[in-house]
Amino acid sequence: MLLRTRLVIGFSIIIHSQLGFGTQADNPSLELGSVLNDKGQPIRVPSETHSDFNYSPPTIEGSSPASTQINKSKKKPSKQAKAKSRKQQLASRSSVANNPSCRWLNSRMNSLEKHLSAGVNSRNRHYQQELDIRQQEWQCMKCGAEGPEQSDHASCQYRR
Repeated sequence: MLLRTRLVIGFSIIIHSQLGFGTQADNPSLELGSVLNDKGQPIRVPSETHSDFNYSPPTIEGSSPASTQINKSKKKPSKQAKAKSRKQQLASRSSVANNPSCRWLNSRMNSLEKHLSAGVNSRNRHYQQELDIRQQEWQCMKCGAEGPEQSDHASCQYRR
């Protein structure tokens, strides 16, 4: 009896699904390339792509000849800067080698110099001591020029 009811229910489901109780009007198929909004209404998609961002840089007006003549007459011949010696170049912090250790060392020395900007006293003497040590590291690691070699990291590190 139970088997018979199951068979009847199964066949009725198959027959009804083939007859299609869900009509096409209830569930329309979506065409390829169509887009619907949140309410099911079609949205028109433009056929050609274009950018809404149209930017053109402002034109630079040419300077008048009178102003360029004034600038030329005001310039004084500058003396050629002497090339720094190797020792000066290593001690200089005007350029920093492209090395993470050198960049960190430069920022740490800048931070220490900010702490010492008010002057050295008994409360901030340790900043001056650390700055002196970091300056020695800077020169040893050649951070003002080409940067450290692989062996420089171990030999230049401050040992307490």
